[in-house]
Amino acid sequence: MQSPDAVAAAVGRNVRALRQQRRMTIDALAAAAGVSRGTVIQIETARGNPSIGTLVALAAALRVGVASLVGGDAEPRVVVRRDAEAARLWSSAAGSSAVFRIGTDPPDVVELWDWTLQPGDGFDGEAHPMGTQEVLSVLSGRLDLCVGATNQQLTEGDTVMFQAHAPHRYSSVGDVPVRFVMVVLQPGDAGLVPPTSIAEAETPPD
Repeated sequence: MQSPDAVAAAVGRNVRALRQQRRMTIDALAAAAGVSRGTVIQIETARGNPSIGTLVALAAALRVGVASLVGGDAEPRVVVRRDAEAARLWSSAAGSSAVFRIGTDPPDVVELWDWTLQPGDGFDGEAHPMGTQEVLSVLSGRLDLCVGATNQQLTEGDTVMFQAHAPHRYSSVGDVPVRFVMVVLQPGDAGLVPPTSIAEAETPPD
């Protein structure tokens, strides 16, 4: 069983981490939980053991269970998704595909995608919410990236980062497939959930 000091340290560490993840100030958390600013500071600095009522109020304000506040495991969380568990969420008649490798839950969403576009094939991405960024690195082949009115030609080893709140298109260039990995960074918790599918690409004009 954890000692009172260990419990206080775990609660302080977890409350501070969850508050920061949700971009809440100390004052905002105090108001949401119905406690004083000083109480939140004391808890985050492990200078006291909160009452059960205070723990329940903080957990509700942070949208977690009490177990998430008192968990004392200091080991970093490690999540492995094997290749067989990855989800192919888009494919085309030409044999192109987009595989969702792994991602995080809201409020700050990070997604890792593995794309293959066959020669002449492409995918039209819809505009994401403001603040979303994509980081893309070409593993092989040649890629044409169009973001709004801007076009970039990328080859093996090239990496690009762009704001994705405008429509964008990825197109394979040349006579060999292009393969690239892409990270989507979407801050905030505006009702976002991990993807279950993505829209079909439009057929490129002849």
